[in-house]
Amino acid sequence: MTRLILGLGLVALVAFSTAKAQTRTQLSDFDVSDGKMDRAAGDRLMVGSKEMRATLKKIGPSQRVTIKFTYLGPSSEVSHLGNGEVRHQFGIKLKAQDICNLVYVMWNFDTQRIAVSVKLNPGQRTHEDCLDRGYINDIKPRVNVPPPAVRADQPHTLFAELDGKELTVKADGRVVWQGTLVPVVLQFKGPVGIRSDNAHVVFDFLVG
Repeated sequence: MTRLILGLGLVALVAFSTAKAQTRTQLSDFDVSDGKMDRAAGDRLMVGSKEMRATLKKIGPSQRVTIKFTYLGPSSEVSHLGNGEVRHQFGIKLKAQDICNLVYVMWNFDTQRIAVSVKLNPGQRTHEDCLDRGYINDIKPRVNVPPPAVRADQPHTLFAELDGKELTVKADGRVVWQGTLVPVVLQFKGPVGIRSDNAHVVFDFLVG
């Protein structure tokens, strides 16, 4: 009986580990709509352009992403936001229906904070359509604490999982943001992806 219980426990543990396993993506898995993504040493990925926007070519059922990254410093060229601000940040796109309707989870290296926002522009789908309009930033999380400080050449991990309207974000394994997003995210249909602004970063992108 003891052996049977131990055996069942081992099977359950293996099943749980398999269910939580994530797949490492390759450069060819992405559709890069803005900027440039390159292959780095060790078959990792790299972005060095002043801005970069990319999504996976396939829409999977899971909105669960882990990015293992090392920030190498600011990009050599500078990109300004619509209001003229220069922001150094790197993060995750969830349910990226298009560039006008999606969820952002960004690690801001200037403020050393995690910023979560929903971009909503019904009926619009291109940058020319929506520009920098439609951001919903006043989302009140249940948990919101600063992530570890990011310094050049030090590895970090950013994790985000969206289950319905519930979003959980972890930085280096610790929950730093957790809360309920606006109901409209349930209507978004799109893949996960990456956004980068003025950041030179080497990374692995894991999904599933």
